[in-house]
Amino acid sequence: MDALQQIIQSLNKEEVRYFKIYLSRISVKGERKDAQLFDLIRSDEKSFSNDKAAAKLHYAEMNAFYRLKNRLQEDICDAIALLHSSKVEANSLFREMMLFETFQAKGNLQLSVYFLKRAEKLATTTENLEVLDWIYSNYIKLSSDYPEIKPEIYIEKQKENALHLNRLRTIDQALATVIYRLKTAQTFGQKPTALLQMLNKSVKEFSRDNFLDSSKIFQTRLYRAVSQQLLQTHNYFQLEKYMLNTISVFETKQWFDKNNHDVKLQMRVYLTNVLFRNEKYEESLAEADKLGREILEYGKTNYSKYVFYYYNALYINYAKTDLNKAIKALDELDKVMKGMKNSYYEQFILLNKSTLFFELKKYNDAIRQLVRLYINDSYKNASPIFKLKISVAELIMQYESADLKAFKNKLEQVRKDFDLVLRKREGVRDKDFLKILELLSEDNLLVNKYYNRFIKKYKNSNEGNELLNYEKWLYLKFEDK
Repeated sequence: MDALQQIIQSLNKEEVRYFKIYLSRISVKGERKDAQLFDLIRSDEKSFSNDKAAAKLHYAEMNAFYRLKNRLQEDICDAIALLHSSKVEANSLFREMMLFETFQAKGNLQLSVYFLKRAEKLATTTENLEVLDWIYSNYIKLSSDYPEIKPEIYIEKQKENALHLNRLRTIDQALATVIYRLKTAQTFGQKPTALLQMLNKSVKEFSRDNFLDSSKIFQTRLYRAVSQQLLQTHNYFQLEKYMLNTISVFETKQWFDKNNHDVKLQMRVYLTNVLFRNEKYEESLAEADKLGREILEYGKTNYSKYVFYYYNALYINYAKTDLNKAIKALDELDKVMKGMKNSYYEQFILLNKSTLFFELKKYNDAIRQLVRLYINDSYKNASPIFKLKISVAELIMQYESADLKAFKNKLEQVRKDFDLVLRKREGVRDKDFLKILELLSEDNLLVNKYYNRFIKKYKNSNEGNELLNYEKWLYLKFEDK
């Protein structure tokens, strides 16, 4: 697919409509071949052929056809540039710069200065320091022909702008170097100080006057870049060390305030979750406690955004250490989220409470959570395979509750409701498991055969995203036999 095809296929409805209007600015007799070619490319994305298109448009010479393609591409680019010239601040800025160049080339000094001032205003508003440097240079050049421009003013502005620009470039260069070294280094391993040593060394290479060390802007951008890279590479050991150090630095330098409170809460969430991931549950709970207090600060400005993370931190840690406290955390989350009317959170709470009650062997309570889930909006809109997993989990709970009548009724209903899914490849695992469940409920001697076949079949499988893991549950059942 060449550039013209890619451009045309990328156009949205508004852009297509605008281009058609743009073409109609010049009237021609008969059908426009450029419009015909545009429609051909747009309607035939996968099998478009230059030869077929040229023949359809009655071009005997391919060179003439390629000239049509080039002209069409330029017209589309002009139309799209015109459409978006005022939609994005950067485009508006470049428009003013273009008008400055145009009137300067015409020798109209007054208008060129007029558009240069407009460009300066936009560049200042958007903090586009590179363009400001270009603007100040042009003011200085024009000062010899335009007495109203005092060069000293713009020389000072350019000097001051250069300082800011150099610092921003230093930040960008340092960040690029850090991320590159993070991606390519293979030596961090489990050495606690390896990452911090690399970061400190990289920063010093770009900042002899300690500017980067004392720059809150740089350290914030560094935190975002490094934390994302460590998350993407699942380097939780180094992420824990890095987050502990970063929060400590920000607190020591008193960089946290109302303006970056969101950043502080995000850091706290990262640290809380990575401590949990590293199985440091008590430390994770301690950080969660801090998070719970911090979301109340500054008039609860960020409360609604982070309250879920707070209760989720309590839940995941207590799910490993104290199941009853985990249920209590979900109950408290339920009360908080009721006012927000978000069906996703309700689904999250009901699903996790059902598994906690199941682990506590409170099977009827576990089933009640799933019954409530079935009327939840998020559940109603969920995929059939997800709904099947939930129904199979309820079947396991029915089996464990020893209510065989309810179990058999539910089994029959599941097979009926999910007949189509169970026939597909994605439902084969669930279908095999349902057969074992049925044999278990009947005390059928064939169950061992089906169990061994199931374990062998799915031993190296990546499947198993069930609410209650099939293999683990079966292992416990057959371990007792």
